[in-house]
Amino acid sequence: MRKPGMTRRACTAAVVFVTGAALAGCGDGPAEPSSPSLSGEWVGQVASELSTVSFDFRLSEGDTGTVTGTVSLQEEGLMLSGTVSGLHAHPNVSLTLEFTIAGQGTSLTYSGQLVSEDSMRGTVRFPDDPPLALALDRRGG
Repeated sequence: MRKPGMTRRACTAAVVFVTGAALAGCGDGPAEPSSPSLSGEWVGQVASELSTVSFDFRLSEGDTGTVTGTVSLQEEGLMLSGTVSGLHAHPNVSLTLEFTIAGQGTSLTYSGQLVSEDSMRGTVRFPDDPPLALALDRRGG
């Protein structure tokens, strides 16, 4: 035969345990998952009816989403190196590529989205040309 007080104590203990476990999960809670960083090497190609242009980005992303780095562009034996600056406001990516060609500065722009930790999809725009699709994948990703 059970004592009536035992059931009540067991029930009270169970309520205290469950309440404590539930409260342990409260508070600030887990932080929002951080967006993937663009830091690293990214490669891709643009193919047109005239040629194929390969891109190799070396990017570094700061805490505020500012992006800096370098870019190499290669087209049929011609290789150019330039600098990159821009912004990553997840998932959106906006980059400006600066090159000096024959003493003249020229800029390209890249606008896209990070579709996974290792993949960006967007367009690159050469001066005076319509935008061209440029998929970038993280090298080693």
